[in-house]
Amino acid sequence: MKIFKLNTVTSFEEKNLCLAIGNFDGFHKGHQEIIRLLKEISDKNKLSSAIMSFDPHPRLFFKQIDDTFNIYTKEDKVKFLDDLNIQIYIDFSFDKILSELSSNEFIIKILVNKLKIKNLVVGSDFKFGKSRSGNIDVLNEYAKIYGYNVYLVDTVKQKNQTEKFSSTIIRNNIKQGRMENVFQSLGRYWHMTGKIIKGQMKAREINFPTANMEPGNHILPKKGVYCVEVIHEDKKYLGIANFGQRPTVDGNKLLLETHIFNFDQEIYGNELTVRFLTFIRSEQKFDNFELLTTQINKDIEAAKKYHKI
Repeated sequence: MKIFKLNTVTSFEEKNLCLAIGNFDGFHKGHQEIIRLLKEISDKNKLSSAIMSFDPHPRLFFKQIDDTFNIYTKEDKVKFLDDLNIQIYIDFSFDKILSELSSNEFIIKILVNKLKIKNLVVGSDFKFGKSRSGNIDVLNEYAKIYGYNVYLVDTVKQKNQTEKFSSTIIRNNIKQGRMENVFQSLGRYWHMTGKIIKGQMKAREINFPTANMEPGNHILPKKGVYCVEVIHEDKKYLGIANFGQRPTVDGNKLLLETHIFNFDQEIYGNELTVRFLTFIRSEQKFDNFELLTTQINKDIEAAKKYHKI
């Protein structure tokens, strides 16, 4: 996959784009339908499939959110797109100049003159331009003038047919520890990925070695203990993970401490992916190692029961 970092003044030489625009935060089932249609149209018309997202997120630019807003890191997003065989990813800088473009200026200056799009795939709630004044009707109006095609993906609703798949709902579920609901929206387990930091073996003092990582630049889950799957060197292991302020000992650093079942390797500096399956209990501090050890054993038994092992 080709990756381009663009702004309003940089040049762009790629041609014949079939483009979808959006944050694609989480790649939930609604996003997946947009990408499915994007690839179908691209293949049929022998065009390059392309995704464009804005950096920072417009709501972050306008200080409406904080920097732990996204469901996944940018690195995760790029990997998802690459795995889906998207050919081009455009990381477009959202700055003051772009924020002040009207909807028609955005179409003419960015979509037509800079990107020279052939086809555009958007969701039904897509808005663009200053004050979010642009919508599907504006896109269709200018398509008649500039000769691009617009494809609309209708809202994809959940099984109950009352709520659409929504990044906002997914964020709320992650923050509340409702990982089964997150799985239903994503079609996969939500995960955190990171390198194991120093001090990961300190818990050997209580015979529960943990692989510790600091959270990335994404939304944070509810503090507490989870039943997890751990991916290390393309192999899957089962375990429990405790997320919080140095969750098993005193301290202020925010960490994910993961105890992996049937695993005894020195992995400092290695990368792990921890998939969150279900929430076991809320964060808790203990007065001594004996009480902590007793609770960890209970957590392990709860996780093994969930895993059916």
